[in-house]
Amino acid sequence: LFWMVHNLLFIIVFILILMNYCSNYFVNISYFMGFDVMSYGLILLSFWICLLMIVASESIYKYNNYSNMFLFNVLMLLIFLVLTFSSMNLFMFYLFFESSLIPTLFLILGWGYQ
Repeated sequence: LFWMVHNLLFIIVFILILMNYCSNYFVNISYFMGFDVMSYGLILLSFWICLLMIVASESIYKYNNYSNMFLFNVLMLLIFLVLTFSSMNLFMFYLFFESSLIPTLFLILGWGYQ
């Protein structure tokens, strides 16, 4: 499961790079969601950082130190960050940003000693 998530995120990052949605400077997904060049770059950076978090935490997988919970927290953090950077409403941006702090806290408290 650990390497499957790693490979899937790696493929998603390169698909996002190759597709380059922001050639028109703005894409409206729905009433509350959309992204421009800046948010597209931040979403791409979020995918890349979460991928590097999974690659760098090989010892969690090797010693089975709650590796499934670690993957769940990283993926929840990724989902909240993508929602944060693609929100067009200021309140939804604030809500999703504050929601991204919860998995970050769990990652720091659970695996911060690494």
